[in-house]
Amino acid sequence: MPVFASEQLTQAGARLFGAAGARAEDARQVASLLVEANRAGHDSHGIIRIPQYLAEIEGGLLDPQASPQVLSQTLVSAVVEGNRCFGQVAASRMAALGLEKARQHGVGGVTLRGANHVGRLGSYVEDLARQGVIALLFVNTHGNGGCVAPWGGTAPRLGTNPIAIGVPRGEEEPLVLDMTTSMVAEGKVRVLRNRSERAPAGWLLDATGAPTTDPQSLYQEPRGSILPFGGHKGYGLGVVVDLLAGALSGDGCTGNLQVPFGNGAFLLALDAAQFLPLEELGAQVGGLAAFVQSSARMAGFGEILLPGEVEARQRARRDAEGIFVEEETWKQIGGWAEKLGVELT
Repeated sequence: MPVFASEQLTQAGARLFGAAGARAEDARQVASLLVEANRAGHDSHGIIRIPQYLAEIEGGLLDPQASPQVLSQTLVSAVVEGNRCFGQVAASRMAALGLEKARQHGVGGVTLRGANHVGRLGSYVEDLARQGVIALLFVNTHGNGGCVAPWGGTAPRLGTNPIAIGVPRGEEEPLVLDMTTSMVAEGKVRVLRNRSERAPAGWLLDATGAPTTDPQSLYQEPRGSILPFGGHKGYGLGVVVDLLAGALSGDGCTGNLQVPFGNGAFLLALDAAQFLPLEELGAQVGGLAAFVQSSARMAGFGEILLPGEVEARQRARRDAEGIFVEEETWKQIGGWAEKLGVELT
């Protein structure tokens, strides 16, 4: 099974996107953020997406030459139009604008519309948290991208509708919550399919509404679905995220077939220092972390981890040992490389 250094994968992705028509800086940015997801252990949002993006370019759903633009703004708010550009490029513009407004006025609320798949949400809020900004990011999947059954339903009606929150911790790595409102991210099911592995029980329903562990049930017609996490609680959060990211942005909610597949987003950025000195915030976060982690542990648990610690450890491990890529994913990427005349290594 192939194992690569992160820079090898970044260069390969950048070459492929460049060959498909992307500007060099955009190609590098998208590839870097995909590989960053792999480094953090989120292979579902990593280079497994390269074939998807290239197919969307070929099909006209993604314009590799497009750039995001600010449609409207006030002192503390803005609306960004992606113009069907790479989601990572549009989301990075959204984050930069949110940071700018938070720095100037304490708070910045920015919506994003018309963008492709934005990738791993944690990357954006983690970067903002490192700059002293508390960031809350909500993302939906509109068009026909729904793959999550509503609570009590058997057919897909919502996207996985993730939430990410980043909180500064002073000199320590930020606390980063990055989660879907479904039992699992769709991309993790895709990874299992490419590895010919079964899904855990309780993740999936087949097209008849019966529980299944077959990842392929999510990709064949008629389609199966993913269950919401925590039953009605994850379902309720998923509905709210769809409204914040889809309705508020003007991009549309799940099931709105008048817009193509893509992500709508809402970012709320708070300059923490304008609410509380960063040293005091760091002490508060550290105190809570110590108190939480001092709990007696259940059998089988060697330690209690905080949000973001798993990703930080995965990043260190994969930087040292390399990034594993399953054969099927590398085969798909290789097929595009041959088609575009690109040398991968």
